[in-house]
Amino acid sequence: MKEVMKYQLIAILFLISVIVFWVTIYTLPTWLVWNCIISPKFLLPQFTFAETFFTVTIIKFILINDYRELYKEYKSK
Repeated sequence: MKEVMKYQLIAILFLISVIVFWVTIYTLPTWLVWNCIISPKFLLPQFTFAETFFTVTIIKFILINDYRELYKEYKSK
C-alpha cells in the first residue's frame, strides 16, 4: 500500500510541476514585454503575473474562433 501511495504522490507532484512549468512558459514572455517595454514607454499600469496569465488566456479564447475560420477560408482557396 505504501508503495502505491508513493507512486501516486510522485505522479501528482509531477503533474503539478508540469502545469506550473506550462503556465510560466505561456505567460512569461508577455509579462516581460508588457512590464519592461510597453508599460514604462506609454505610462500604463503594470500587471502581476496572475493578471497577465488570465488576460492572455481570455484574449486567446476570444480570438481563437476567428483564427480557425480564417484558416478554413485560406485552405478552401
